[in-house]
Amino acid sequence: MTPLTKSEREQISEILKRRAQEIAVFSDDYRREPSHYGSVEFALTREIERLRRLASRVNPPEPQEDDEQ
Repeated sequence: MTPLTKSEREQISEILKRRAQEIAVFSDDYRREPSHYGSVEFALTREIERLRRLASRVNPPEPQEDDEQ
């Protein structure tokens, strides 16, 4: 298997971030329902965090140069 190109990593990261945001919106709507379940809320939160972590691992941010030095 060939390594992913920078462009492919960026695309995968964007997809993961978008999916995490979609779940976050659904989760917010779900929490507003009076009959929501805490276990579902917890599972949604964990999935959001997992997707965001994966996105940062697939395409880590560029190191920022310190302007003060």
